[in-house]
Amino acid sequence: MWTSEGQPLAVVSKSPSSKRAIPNNVKLVVLPGFGNNSNDYFLPEAPQGSLVRSLQNRGWRDDQIRVLPMERLDWLQVFVNGLFDLRFWTSNMAATCPSFRWYLKCVAGEIAEICEESSDTKVVLVCHSAGGWLARAALGYFSQAQADEQDVPRIELERVLGMVTLGAPHIPPPPEVMDMTRGALRITNEDFPGAYHIDDGLFYITVVGNAIAGIKDQRRSPFERTTPTGLAFNSYEAVCGAGTSMGDGLIPRMSAHLDDAIQINLDGVFHSINAPDKWYGSDSLLDRWHDTMLEQIYSSRNMSVRTPNRDFGNVVSR
Repeated sequence: MWTSEGQPLAVVSKSPSSKRAIPNNVKLVVLPGFGNNSNDYFLPEAPQGSLVRSLQNRGWRDDQIRVLPMERLDWLQVFVNGLFDLRFWTSNMAATCPSFRWYLKCVAGEIAEICEESSDTKVVLVCHSAGGWLARAALGYFSQAQADEQDVPRIELERVLGMVTLGAPHIPPPPEVMDMTRGALRITNEDFPGAYHIDDGLFYITVVGNAIAGIKDQRRSPFERTTPTGLAFNSYEAVCGAGTSMGDGLIPRMSAHLDDAIQINLDGVFHSINAPDKWYGSDSLLDRWHDTMLEQIYSSRNMSVRTPNRDFGNVVSR
C-alpha cells in the first residue's frame, strides 16, 4: 500500500493479534463526525455496529469511554454562525471562528473535566470523520496559552497520549474545488501540519476504509436514485476533486492520512454506521485498528501508570 505521494504506508491491514491488557488509567473520548450525534456511537438498534460496545467487548470499562455530548441540531451552528461572517463566505475562516469554535470548546472542556477527576489519567481521542481534523485544531489552538482564549480550558498535551482518526478528511481540496469547511481545514493544516504534536509525545493513527471506487452516475432522469458508487463519486469530488478515487464511500483514501502518522487502510470498510457490520466501529472489524492503538498507548512516553483491567486475550467479542 502507498500514500498518494508515493510513500509506503507505515501500517497496512492486519489480522487481530493483540494480547495487551487494557490500561486502567486511560480514557477514550469519542469525537462525533459532521451530522452525527452521540447516540450513533452507542447504536442500540444495531449493537454489532456500536463503537462503544465493541470497545467494551475488549475490556474497556464504561467509565473509560466518553462520547462527546452532541445533538444533530448542534451542527447547524456551522451555518448559523457563518451567516454573517465574511470569512465564511470567502473560505478564509479558521477553526477558531464561531462556526467551529463551539466544537473545539467541547473537546477542550471534555479533556479538562477528565484531567480534573484524576491526576494520572491519560486521554486518547477516537475521532470519526470531521471529528478528526477538528481534534487536530483543538489540540493545536487550545494547548497554547493565549490571552484571547480565556473562555476555553487549556488542553494539557502531556495528558493526551494521542489520537485515532476514522475516515477523517485531513487534506483540504485543491483551490478550484469549493472548501466545504470554508477554509477551516486548510488553515488548520497550515498552522498544524501532519502529525504536528508527535514531538510532544502524541501518537497519530489515521484509518480509512478502502471499500468503494467512485463512479459518476449516468442519469436518465433527475428522479433516479443515486447509486452507492455515484454517492462516493460526488463525495470524493467534493473532498479532493477526484471523484473516481477509492475510499470508504464518503472520504477518499488520498485525503484521510497525515504525514508521520501511522496509516492504516482497511479493505471493505465503510464510513458510516449505515453499514453497521462494515464500518470502523463494527465489532468484527475493530481489532484491525484497535490493536495498533493499544500498542501505541503502551509505548507512549507520556504513559506513566500501566495497571491493567483484565487480560485482553481472555476477552470474547459478543
